[in-house]
Amino acid sequence: MKALKFGFSLILLACSCQIFLGCAGKTINENDPKELYEDADEDVKNDRFLLALDKLRVIKSKFSYSSYGALSQLRIGDVYFLQESYPEAASAYETFVELYPKHERAPYALFRAGESFFNDIPSTIARDLRSAESAVASFSLYLRRYPSGEHSIAALDLKKKAYNKLAEKEMEIAEFYIKRKKPASAKSRLEKILNLYTESDLASKARTLMEKLPSE
Repeated sequence: MKALKFGFSLILLACSCQIFLGCAGKTINENDPKELYEDADEDVKNDRFLLALDKLRVIKSKFSYSSYGALSQLRIGDVYFLQESYPEAASAYETFVELYPKHERAPYALFRAGESFFNDIPSTIARDLRSAESAVASFSLYLRRYPSGEHSIAALDLKKKAYNKLAEKEMEIAEFYIKRKKPASAKSRLEKILNLYTESDLASKARTLMEKLPSE
């Protein structure tokens, strides 16, 4: 039994360590970026994410000036997104947009960067909401560059949801100051909602509260 387990472990090790040799014995031409990319993509489709990342990084490094070098950078973002490693995904997508701003897949990468930031927003407004701010920035950039783009409707929707989350936090703080009879502090928070988060659902409430604030 021990011998069998040892033999099985060796097989697994061989499959994971030999980047350009598939477990089924498929030999990959290390000088063909297309073949390498398709092999890595097959790993992604079969949830072999760590192995796929290793291969994609090799392609990106070895064939950085080829079309598959660019696609590998984009696919790295996809792998991280599938793993729900959203900060890493956002970084990979943003890098793609920076390196290949005119690439046909740049709109997709920019939207995905925003979506990655959005998915990383904490469930409670008590925590750091910088990911919500980053999501708004990415979606705003997408909508400026591609107002009629494939993801424009989704970008608008997610941007508003991120705005709402940010406005919620400011509203909670404003209401805290109102209860403590600190109108000046409350006013600064309500003004922030009206100036920065005008598209949020809380903008009208902020305006109403502003009108009711007593002078200090």
